[in-house]
Amino acid sequence: MEHPRHNIPEHVHGAKKDLKHSYTAEDADDAEELFVVAKNKLLDVNNWDKTSVSASAVFQLADHHGNDLHRKAHKGDYIKINIPGPGSSTGGGFDWVHIEHITYDDYPDEHTESILMEVRPCPAPVNNNEEVAHFFKDDATSTFIIERHGKLLMAHYYGRNEVPNTEAHNTADVVRNAAVAAGALAGLSEMQWTNLIKGFLSFDE
Repeated sequence: MEHPRHNIPEHVHGAKKDLKHSYTAEDADDAEELFVVAKNKLLDVNNWDKTSVSASAVFQLADHHGNDLHRKAHKGDYIKINIPGPGSSTGGGFDWVHIEHITYDDYPDEHTESILMEVRPCPAPVNNNEEVAHFFKDDATSTFIIERHGKLLMAHYYGRNEVPNTEAHNTADVVRNAAVAAGALAGLSEMQWTNLIKGFLSFDE
């Protein structure tokens, strides 16, 4: 069995984040059902702000033309992110990421299963501007993993190669990206992702 964390991109430069939250079910059968719930929360990008224990950003799934999608996430989809404060002019007021990987693995004999979703900053699909529309450069990746081992559920977030995107041609975007990235590197994004992965494993309702 290959562990899903083996597929996380290598960290080369910039900042990195390793976040984890766990939940222990009553038994393995209960954990199997809760894994499905958590997996659906991960793929239900449009409701991440509601899933998060304390939301600060709003996420919207989009197609390769930038049109809103109202379904679960697929590999190749885009996510436009509305964070508090000034938006990216390059991205039409939003930060954009592209879903590069969604991988599900199931090993029934080992009572283990996992799902991985990885996203990367990208140009906005709503215009012809090829500049990355995000406060981090496109070296950065965000990898979400939910896994089950018997009755133990774990949700992970891995940020890699987080470098501020200060090479935009638009001066306002340079200033804005530097400011937002500084906040992210100071811990605001860590709070955002910690609250989200906690929400993936919240089963109160």
